[in-house]
Parts: sequence; structure tokens; C-alpha cells
Amino acid sequence: MFRHTFRRLLFVSVLIIFGGAWPRTALAQLLTQHVKGSVGLKAGSQPPPGGYVPLPVVYVYKTDTVKTRNGETLPGNADLTSALFGVGYSQVTNKKILGGFYGFTVLFPGANNRIQGTEIDQNPGAGFTDSALTPISLGWHRKRADFITAFNIFAPTGRYTNGADDNTGLGMWGFEPAVGTTVYLDGEKRSHAAIEFSFDMQSKKEDSDTKVGNQLNLEGGVGADFLKGGLSLGLAYYAAFKVTDDEIGGLPGILIRGKNKVFGLGPEATLAIAAHNKVYGFVTVRYFWETYARTTTQGSALFIAGTFLTKPITVPAP
Repeated sequence: MFRHTFRRLLFVSVLIIFGGAWPRTALAQLLTQHVKGSVGLKAGSQPPPGGYVPLPVVYVYKTDTVKTRNGETLPGNADLTSALFGVGYSQVTNKKILGGFYGFTVLFPGANNRIQGTEIDQNPGAGFTDSALTPISLGWHRKRADFITAFNIFAPTGRYTNGADDNTGLGMWGFEPAVGTTVYLDGEKRSHAAIEFSFDMQSKKEDSDTKVGNQLNLEGGVGADFLKGGLSLGLAYYAAFKVTDDEIGGLPGILIRGKNKVFGLGPEATLAIAAHNKVYGFVTVRYFWETYARTTTQGSALFIAGTFLTKPITVPAP
């Protein structure tokens, strides 16, 4: 069961990197603080009780395409590469609430080239960006399925001034409830399918009437475990749908040309870091190709995360 100790940590281990690299007169969609694809295989499973340190968390998004609401590619240069690096701490306790194990997570990330919808600068530079906090997550483990629920908060700790071209934060609070499940397809729990639903709500941007619309996210994956659980391989996916219009300066829909939506798919691998019957952590690599996009960029994303246990786990010898 130790093969997925990284999972709950990764749920909030990245924030939004980009909001679209397009001219503000063409499209004005704003993205939320949720990074699509921040979870994958076993998205509905909480790790066992213990402490976990993400070091490092790396997320890189690259695109050269902007899609309209009709699926057409906008002309012009849309080349953009954005990156985020983070460090934090996650704890799953032995305390139970409503029968589920209680956990919490905090992350402090830095970003480079964080693009923000209508507040566009092609190179705002590196800097400390917005932080993520999960004050509560609850996990349940059953014979053929796991379940999880959490509430995530995104705090505007990055540099932000309304109208500036060098912002490293988004200047708004974000609130995200989430629920998920991992279903095991065999009695030994070697094969699995998972899905997680999350819903993003935002405050108005600082010193502005601009407000990002709400968004529904679906994420997860289908895969299997090998090497006695030390290696997980599979196919991860994400889908995100804006469900309410952005408000630009308090005027809903004036500059909006369709609510953005995107779907991504790609491989995922997680390998345990182990020696002498002890597990010290995990390394996860996840890559996505965006196969469908409307009113947003269409590109690819690379996610790499190392997660280390504060106390190594001893695995019984075979």
C-alpha cells in the first residue's frame, strides 16, 4: 500500500502556471489556480499515515497554439513555455473524522513566466507565486475501492498589482472542494481506475472588479502496479470546463468568446525509492498531450515530482 504515498501531496503540489498567451483583443479567458493534470493514477486514494516532503515538484507547460470556441487555430505567434517549482509538506494523521483519516498539506511554489489571461506579459520573470493549503483531507480505504475528499485554498502570496506587466501571482483567493475514488479491478489491487472531481471558485482580483469564472475539473487514470507495488504504470487524463463566464472589470461576457474547455491524455510512471527493504520516497513522471481545446491554449505538459518520507517505511522481506 506504500506505493502511492505521494498521491495526496500531489493534489495541491502545483498551482496554475499560465492563463493563455494570446492578444487580449482576441480572447480574454482567465484560468483558475488549478493546474490540470495535478493528479493521475490513484487520484482517489490517500497515502498511509505519515509525513511527506515534495522535493522537487516541477511542472512545465509548452504551447504554440491558441484555439477559438469553434476549434480554429488563431494566427500569429503563440509560442510559450511556462514553469513552476515547489516545495512543501504533507501529513496524514492517525486521527479519524467520520471514519476517514485526517490529513493536511501546504505548498510554497515559485514560478517563471506565469501568464495571466488579460494581464499578459510574455516574460514577467521568476518569483514567488501564490501558495496552496489543504487544511483538511479525509481518506477511506475499502476492500475494492478508496475514497477521498478535500478542501483546497489558494492564497495570493505572489507579487500582484492590478494592471502591472510583471505579476508573479494572480491577485485572488481560490477555493476548491474535491471528491474522488480509486476502484481496484482485481482482488490483489494491482490494476485500478480512478477519477477525481474538483470545483474552483475565485474571489475578485485585488483592486479590481475582474473575477475568474468557476471551473469543473475531472482528473484520474487507469493503470497497474508491478514489482510488488514498487512501480505503477498507466494512462492519466484530465478534463476542465469553465461553467460560468469570467467578469472583466465587472462586465460578464463582454470580451468572452465562449467558455474555455480542454482535454489532455498521456502516460504516467511512479517508481519507489527503496534500499535494504526500506522505502524512502517516490518519483512520479507524468506527461500530457492536450487533444482538445476551445477558447484556450492547446499544448503539452510535463510533471515531475519527488516525494520523500519523513520516516522511511520498512517493507517485510519476501
